[in-house]
Order: sequence, then structure tokens, then C-alpha cells
Amino acid sequence: MSDSIKNQAVIIGVGEITEKLAAGTIGREPAALIAAAAEQAIADAGVEVERLKSTISAFTVINQMGWPYKDIAGVAAGKLGISGAECDESPVGGNMPTLYLTEAAKQVQSGAQKAVVISGGEATASLMAAGKLQQRPDWTPPAESKPRPKKADFFHPEALKYGLNMPVDVYPLYDNAIRAAWGQSYAEAQRESGEIGANMAAVAAENPNAWMGKPLSAEDICQPSEKNRMVVHPYTKWMIANPVVNQASACIVTSYETAMALGVAEDKLIYIGSGVGGAEPRDILSRSGYTEAHAMSAVLQRTLAINGVEGEPDLVELYSCFPCVPKLAKKALGLSGDKPLSVTGGLTFFGAPVNNYMGHAIVAMVRAIRAGRGENGLLYGNGEFVTKHHAVMLYGQPVAGGVENLDLQAELDANYGNVPEVLPQYEGTSTIESYVVWYGRDGAPERGTVICRVASGKRHLAAVNCAQTLALLISDSREAVGAEGVCQVGDDGLNYWQAQ
Repeated sequence: MSDSIKNQAVIIGVGEITEKLAAGTIGREPAALIAAAAEQAIADAGVEVERLKSTISAFTVINQMGWPYKDIAGVAAGKLGISGAECDESPVGGNMPTLYLTEAAKQVQSGAQKAVVISGGEATASLMAAGKLQQRPDWTPPAESKPRPKKADFFHPEALKYGLNMPVDVYPLYDNAIRAAWGQSYAEAQRESGEIGANMAAVAAENPNAWMGKPLSAEDICQPSEKNRMVVHPYTKWMIANPVVNQASACIVTSYETAMALGVAEDKLIYIGSGVGGAEPRDILSRSGYTEAHAMSAVLQRTLAINGVEGEPDLVELYSCFPCVPKLAKKALGLSGDKPLSVTGGLTFFGAPVNNYMGHAIVAMVRAIRAGRGENGLLYGNGEFVTKHHAVMLYGQPVAGGVENLDLQAELDANYGNVPEVLPQYEGTSTIESYVVWYGRDGAPERGTVICRVASGKRHLAAVNCAQTLALLISDSREAVGAEGVCQVGDDGLNYWQAQ
């Protein structure tokens, strides 16, 4: 065995669980789902179980948000009978599965770890069922967990003041801005979102672990209906990730040498290439604009370059919490129009177990490459509010060179564009840079928030509550981005904007 191959990082086993609940039941806790997925991954490796368990030196869980554990990785490892492994839980972010996969590859390649489990899961469907049944789940007693990020620590006060504090509030800023920047009509942009969603729904329909496994047409997805109401402009329900699931995944990473010593069959091995990561400013008002995610573009392009990929990867998984993410990623990669963007099924149709969707994407990509659907695959994850980005390549054959996990942050920060000053109060004319409109359950627009530019280039935010201006913002024939209007400060101290 040559030194060039014996230290190569490989995935030897994958597993996943999707637990759909019968009426009147609550289901398993997250740690139990994770343990079950890891048990599948151990079995998938096809070797003596106890020997493999004794080889596992680290057990990592992607940040779990539904139930508070002091040490969820330790609880899950204990359920599996794994002792002595380093147990850890990642920070928040949908980019964490690919980031931790790449770090695990580096660790086994260097000899710092023998074998690493990367796992994750959520039981949000169980928690909703428990709430409806007015029962407390009989799970591991809740304990103080790792501190969660506080929005007040990284959101601009003006964003919080005008209701921009959840993903569903922020992602529309990008979709509305890129529609205008790319010269699309509202119908064209919605159609593109619908086609992306329909392709992912078709993949999910073939995936037995999908939460919602039924095909939908582009029209089903982009046209509002009784079952597909408008939520925020320009999103219908079926354009938005579904986090109310019981799902868990796991994969096992080790070196080629260890895999051979364990007796893993060669056709099980999936080789891990290099990864790249970087982030946008966490404060959404500290971004230079909403027509591109600079960190995303840099991360994706550098991932192909560092792995020596010429042209398109054979297979791709582009994060898809909202349509703007795969749209921007597809553009950054220069993918052809008919390229499938998911091997898993997308966060709406496969399911979105909060931070761990890409854990399931790793499983799906491994299975796709093993099945001969491609020789390589790109996995791209996005975290928070178009904020954190990480991508990595997987291969069906050994790769040249060692695994790198390149952090672009210093480079990104040094070359970031000019960020406009935000004016807390403003009176006068201004132009819409981007916006969001929230709908009521009856399908009618209720209120809006605009981000505007003034003549000096500075920004201000403003509320929109007049019917005429709301009609402009949701118009399917007039583009609101770039529209001029007048801002005035109300008696409550808030800015209010009306179209001219």
C-alpha cells in the first residue's frame, strides 16, 4: 500500500432515519434518532460491529436546536455503546455538516483521529405533536446546552426594529433584488423558482427517506393556491424549507489504511476531497448589497479550483432553504440550465432538520456515487442568513494530494465592497434597494419593510402599510426594486415609505 493512498480520507458507512409519526404518538428524541442513524452507518460499513465501534475515536453531532442537552453527542454515543470517543457538538449553521466532514478528513489523514462519526438530527415533529397532545416527552431530562447565538448580538438594531430577524424575513431581500438585477419579470423569476422546486420534489419522490415524497409541477410550487398560500413576497409555502420533521443522519470517516484493516470492501469507499469556507458579514445591513453573496461565489469557485475540477461536477447538492440560494449558487458555478441541483430532494420536500440537511445530503451523495450515477459530487451548505458558506467534493476513486480545508475569511474581508451607512431616521425621497412583504393567512398582504438608498448612497429602512404601495411591492407587472418614493418619520419614531 503506497503512502499516497493509505492516509486518504474515506467515508466507509452512511445511515439516516426519517420517523413519521402515527396520530397520537410523539416519537423518539433527537439523541435516539441520531444513535439509530449511526447504527445504520456502522452496519453499512459491512464489518464486525464491535471492532468498528472500538475504532471510533470521535463522535460529533451537528448543532441540534429542538431539545436542550448538556452533551447530546455523549448521550447518542452512549446509546450505541461507544465509550472513550471524543464527543462534540458543532456551532449553529447549515454549513456545519460539510465543514465538519472536511475537518474529520483532515484529522484521520494526519493520524489525529482513527475514525470519526459525523451525525445530526432533530425531532421537531415530535415536539409539535407533544404540544398538540399537551404532553411532555419522556426523553433525556432537559439540561443547559451550549449557548445559542443571540440575534441582538449580530443584527443591526434597525433590522430588528423593522421585523427583519428570521430567515423568512431576510431571504426575500435577495430573491427580490436578484430578480431586478437579472432583468427578470416577476413571472420569469417565479417560474425559475418553481422549476428548481419541481426538480427537487421529483428527487424527493424517489428518496424513501424524504419527509414529503410526492412530485409537484413548477406551477404547483410557484402559483398560490389553497394548499400553497403566499407567506412572504415572493415565496409560497412550497418555496420554503420545512423544519418540522423527525430526521437524523450519520457517516463514518476514516483513512483508507484503517478501512482496509477493518475489512471494508473497496466498493464501499467514497473519497473526500478538499473543502472551502467563508462568510458574509453576520449583520445583514453590513452587506454591500443583495444581488450576490460574495462569500458564496468565492467558496464555490475556489472549491472547484482547489479540487482541480474542470467544467461541471458530475453531481451537485446546492443548499435550498429558499430559492435565492440555489439560484445564486448555480450562477456562481456557471451550471447549465438543465443540471439537477440536488441528489437528496431539497429542504422543502426532503425535509429540513434545521442545521443538518447537508448531513442527509452527504448520505445521498455517497449512495449516488456508489450507484455509479457520477464519479464525483459537490456538496454546498449555507448557514444562518446567506451568511456561512462551505463546500467540499466527494469522489468514487482516490484523489491526488491531501485534504485541505481552506478558510477564505481574511481574503473575503480584505476585498469586501463598500457598505452603506444606515440612517435610523430619514425624511425625503429615496429608492428601493430591496424589500419584503408579509401575508396574512387569508392570502392578503399585511405589511412590508423596504430597504432604500438615498441620493448620497446611504441606506434607511422603512415600514410600508399603505395599500397603494403594498400593491406596487407585490405587483406582477411593475418592478418595485428601483422605484422612487417619499419617506417620513411617524409619531412613533418609525420611518414610513410611500411610492410616488
